[in-house]
Amino acid sequence: MSIRTVLAAACLITMLAPLPALARDADGRMGEIGAKLSDPRNQVAVTTMLTALSEAVLDMKVDSFVRAMRSVDPDAAADMPADARVRDLAGNDARHLPGDIGRTVPRAMGAAAGMAGAMGEMMPQLRAMGERMRQAIPGSETPLPENDNTAPRD
Repeated sequence: MSIRTVLAAACLITMLAPLPALARDADGRMGEIGAKLSDPRNQVAVTTMLTALSEAVLDMKVDSFVRAMRSVDPDAAADMPADARVRDLAGNDARHLPGDIGRTVPRAMGAAAGMAGAMGEMMPQLRAMGERMRQAIPGSETPLPENDNTAPRD
């Protein structure tokens, strides 16, 4: 797996990580979440931010890392220039990362919007399934909450 793939995946994971927390307050909110994820203005904003983040990561100096490697093994990274950056380690394909992010993030956000809509539709069934499971467990007396209103709202 190339460093480019790893960095692109890390950016997408960063973007999608909050979805499970947002799903806690799913009644009526999943459609709103889906609308925000599919909004072209939000997609441009997130794409811009992640593209800038990828450029910043690629431009990070790795001299501290190289010094740490050399403290363990003096011959480690012997061919590494003192002013090396992550992009130097990533190789020639690193130059494609910002463009890859620009093409991938809007599609990923559109897919996440679709998932949010599907989750909203599934929530009554998932709650019913949870209630059936609760009833099937001996000694489980506490009913499941109808709606968890702890998620932040705009």
